[in-house]
Amino acid sequence: MPVDLIIRISLVRGETTASSEDDMRLQARMHGQGPGAFCQISGDDYNSESSGGSLTELSPPVWRRFRVSSAVNLELLHDKVLCPVMGWTRNYHTFAFCGTGPAAERTYYVQERTDATDLMWQGRRTDGRPTLDARDHTIGELLASVGDGCIYNYDLGDCFYHLLRLEEVVPELASTGRVEILGGEMRCPDEDGDGCAAYQEKVLDLHSRVASDPTDSKSARKLAAACFERRGTLNVLGRFDPAEFDLEARRAALADALNSRNSTYNSVKMFSSRPGFTMARIGQKGVTVKVYDPKYESNGGYVVFTETVNVKPDPQDATLCANCGSPNDLKQCGGCGSVYYCSRECQAAHWKLVHKKVCKKEKKAFENYQRELESGKPDPDRFVEGPPLVVRYYDPANLRFRVGTKVECMIGQDTYGTGRVVRQLYFEEGMTQQAPYQIKLDKDTARRMGVPHQHALIYAQWDDDFQIRKIS
Repeated sequence: MPVDLIIRISLVRGETTASSEDDMRLQARMHGQGPGAFCQISGDDYNSESSGGSLTELSPPVWRRFRVSSAVNLELLHDKVLCPVMGWTRNYHTFAFCGTGPAAERTYYVQERTDATDLMWQGRRTDGRPTLDARDHTIGELLASVGDGCIYNYDLGDCFYHLLRLEEVVPELASTGRVEILGGEMRCPDEDGDGCAAYQEKVLDLHSRVASDPTDSKSARKLAAACFERRGTLNVLGRFDPAEFDLEARRAALADALNSRNSTYNSVKMFSSRPGFTMARIGQKGVTVKVYDPKYESNGGYVVFTETVNVKPDPQDATLCANCGSPNDLKQCGGCGSVYYCSRECQAAHWKLVHKKVCKKEKKAFENYQRELESGKPDPDRFVEGPPLVVRYYDPANLRFRVGTKVECMIGQDTYGTGRVVRQLYFEEGMTQQAPYQIKLDKDTARRMGVPHQHALIYAQWDDDFQIRKIS
């Protein structure tokens, strides 16, 4: 039985103590704008006296601790473990793993088959070094002894670097193969951001300033604006709070990933203003999803993304137990033949939890896949529309402020005033939806607006610090 590993993963950046010119050159290398573009973290370049740099976690740290079998291959680790554990989007960006030794001695583990747009950066991010197929190598090869580390670069365009550090090797007799997320802090950044260094500067530094001095309105407004810009990305779809970490939500995302097919990679999520073409082949479906957000008003209020998803079962030697995530001793479900389990106990538990409701449907999908194989033709009805995604203005069941709360709110472009919440879930004729709050402005704000105090009532459209935040 392969041993289990307890791993801590955290977002990291290259931090330099050299001149600002050297720092700019270092950041350019991180983003592929100069020779040796891959951020040479913890290698010779960073530890040399000339650069004076080192590998450092973001501050506050964005980290997770998880347990996984050492036998999980690196592509599965990325797709079914790291993406849901951290909060990234599956089947969207590609990745690269490498060790933390000297740059000239590194080997990179990458995806050999993907059409992710950031694939164009793979040559630069691997610095011209040899590459190996991530499917053919396991996390146990990179992390063998306590203290070992490796680098995981998610999104080769923007470069979100993570350090994985092995904290414990579980004894073989106690190893089960089960994947578990054990803890963490802070939410992961928004998709399609500018990488770790920019996230530190544009979000986390401001977050720390506001946390240490809640009366710093200037920093609070900058932070609120930066968070509001991040509201509509695939892994946000609502209010962005850098301090948010919901352990149960991450566990649910992990369970959903384990209970699904492997990502296809031959047609990843791609955005457009209208439905596009996907490369759905035998055993696959092409899915179109509308994403609704007010910022897409000029396009009818939404954009769409398309992707290809697998309907066919995963290969038995390249998947994980649908219940616990173990890669060991997998056997197909006898009912549908579409999912795998490592034991009867896992099959029984998953049957009660999820699979009983979908086994017949999965069986039909498997039979349809077999007919496709026999005919040599893909299902003509393989192009479908998925459930829409809606960027939420607020959660009506979890409003942040009560009636009577003193707030600072937006009263115009880059203009703020103060007042108190007088009503939750406000609605008036002509509004398309309820507003989370109605606010009575104070006398000074009303005077600045040139409005009689008794009529100085406004409402906030978002339950977000950019439009409304609590003040003492």
